[in-house]
Amino acid sequence: RASALVAPMSDKTREDVEILGVNHTLAIDPDSLNEAGVVWTPAVRALASAVAPIVVAEAEARRSSSAFASASSAVDSSTDRALTTRILELGAGTGALGIALACAVPDVRVTLTDLDRVVPLMRTNADATRDAGKLARGSELRVAELAWSRDAVLGLDDAPGGGGGDRRDGGARWDVVLGCEILYWGGWDVFADDTRGPLLEACVAACEAVEGAEGDAEGGAERVGGPSPPQTLVALAFTVRDKARESGYVAGDFGEKFWLRVLDGRDFGFGFGADVDETDELRRMNADARARIEAAEEGDLLVLGAVAKRRK
Repeated sequence: RASALVAPMSDKTREDVEILGVNHTLAIDPDSLNEAGVVWTPAVRALASAVAPIVVAEAEARRSSSAFASASSAVDSSTDRALTTRILELGAGTGALGIALACAVPDVRVTLTDLDRVVPLMRTNADATRDAGKLARGSELRVAELAWSRDAVLGLDDAPGGGGGDRRDGGARWDVVLGCEILYWGGWDVFADDTRGPLLEACVAACEAVEGAEGDAEGGAERVGGPSPPQTLVALAFTVRDKARESGYVAGDFGEKFWLRVLDGRDFGFGFGADVDETDELRRMNADARARIEAAEEGDLLVLGAVAKRRK
């Protein structure tokens, strides 16, 4: 996270917030962690409301497919893992978004990540949620330190017990990647790291298919025949504070690697299980998203979905 967006000083150490119908009391630390130590409630609520129905719909489709496939065969632990939705949150801060999803949606494994100095706050909230018995059936929470880079993302182990990445055959490690209010870089301080490049690198890496699967890595799998592997859904929510900085980045560098769509709850379009090819519908959604980004004014909250473009 950049230091350009600074939260106000506060004597509060906890914040009560309702997300997806569940009440949460979350530890906050704006004095020490600035923007990473607060709950960005409007964006968190908007992104949670957009992503939760997609996760539920994709999980139901996966269960139906698994039930059909296992009707005449034994069901083992690998089947249970295949039915778990794996969610990675980048720049999670307090962990409010990932925690909300883990409490409201069954069978999700959420990994909250942020810089090392933010990890204790995330862990406090994750532990308190777990100890209170608030997690939905079959859902899990993990906390990990992550400074954005390709190697760091690929080095994450999303299996709680360890033992190497738990990727499905032919698929990406992560089903969903979340980013809530993480696009801020002031640009006026020559000593501040520009985090936009590392963020793009991290998102691309999180979408990579397992090595040796139907294609390979950068920006999505290369088509070599046969069914495409499931793709990762990247979901972003951000308030436009500097249009050239945030909107320009999403429509520019980020949009070169990803197909975009507005997540507005009207329909799911593409989810993380979709086989996304260059169809007229995909291009229409991408054009609509770009038009929405272009029309956005400072202060507008945008909620967007993205899937990696496949290399030809």
